[in-house]
Amino acid sequence: MFTSSTPPKLRLTTLPNGVRVVSQQIPGMQSAAIGIRIDSSTRNEQPDTGGASHFIEHLLFKGTPSRTADQITDEFNSIGARANAYTSQEEVFYYAVSLASIIPATFDILADMFVHSSLPEEEVEKERGVVLQEILMNQDNPSRFIYNQFHQGFWQGHPLGTPILGTAETIGAISRERLMEHKLSNYLTNATIVSVAGNVDHDQIAEQAARLLGELPTGTPKGKKAAAGYRVAVGDHVHYTRTMEQTHFYMGYPLPPAGNEHRHKLAVFNQILGSGMNSRLFREVRERRGLAYTVYSMMSSYTDSAGLMIYAGTGPERAQEAVDVCHAEVLRFCEETVTDEVLAAAKEQIRCARLMALDDCETQVRRISNTTSLLGAPEPIESSLEAVAAVSADEVREVAQLLFRDVVPRVESVGPGEGPGLPR
Repeated sequence: MFTSSTPPKLRLTTLPNGVRVVSQQIPGMQSAAIGIRIDSSTRNEQPDTGGASHFIEHLLFKGTPSRTADQITDEFNSIGARANAYTSQEEVFYYAVSLASIIPATFDILADMFVHSSLPEEEVEKERGVVLQEILMNQDNPSRFIYNQFHQGFWQGHPLGTPILGTAETIGAISRERLMEHKLSNYLTNATIVSVAGNVDHDQIAEQAARLLGELPTGTPKGKKAAAGYRVAVGDHVHYTRTMEQTHFYMGYPLPPAGNEHRHKLAVFNQILGSGMNSRLFREVRERRGLAYTVYSMMSSYTDSAGLMIYAGTGPERAQEAVDVCHAEVLRFCEETVTDEVLAAAKEQIRCARLMALDDCETQVRRISNTTSLLGAPEPIESSLEAVAAVSADEVREVAQLLFRDVVPRVESVGPGEGPGLPR
């Protein structure tokens, strides 16, 4: 499976306070990446704290008792590190990429932000304006707008349906004190994962984590769960009428949660359906019918739910045709067994993409953090590739029949006129 003598070495250590440290050692690399993940985000928010997780993500770069916002930026720059962060429905992730030799110095800055951020009042007010502009920016971008609306509609009644950015009302009203309260009740040891990838020393990072994160409050955040028997909202369509040239839509199908027994079969299914220029959606929707410039499928997986999503941007007069064709391509898997050639090509695309990603420390630090959170331990790249290689054409058809045969998807769109309805 590997052309090098040994695959990347993975290690996981749980510190006495509950913080997990996971590493992927890749010898010979000059660069490395380190991240701190908190397994608490928008799904943990209350009605009056909507958007707090994302707001706090911005504010952690704005100063600690020992570093001002400018000093944080200047220190990262002075050592040649590139720092960033993102917020999703279930986690907030702070990370930096640097030379492997200066990862300890990079970690020192990240940890200070993570543990000691003071959320200065003047920075809260400035960043409030930034987040409000981000909300407006997303409203003006049709593909982002409809993704956010679809996500909220698909997971309506579920904590996953909480908008990441919050609303203008919640962001405009939330106080610094409420933000700090949210941080202190969620940035806890049992929800914290430190991940590092590159030519790094696991024991050194674990020792440093024990010291730098020693003041982090202990415990586990109070999570919000969906009601027993919850089902995502499919079989419905919503259209947002706007004056624009195209109609943008998402359609979605329910999937089992992250870590499910079908995940490797679904990876192959999704590769064939809508990932890349040789995918069925690309060839049928774009190449054969000329319906869209952009069309693809993706899977969004969470601890207790997941979904297959298809996106396309098309002319309003042919939007219904595009929806119908996309759904027909999903159902085609239920009736036809993919050929050996198609199956082999999909597996090879997955294999090459995952192996080439080993050269990107930023991608790897996210991957090992994510699999540690969702699966309980970092997933070795070789075992995931072996599982994909073992998927048969019959299994792809069977998983499609199991999950999609009798499902009417959810469709949400934005554009002129009435918009498309459900697939016919």
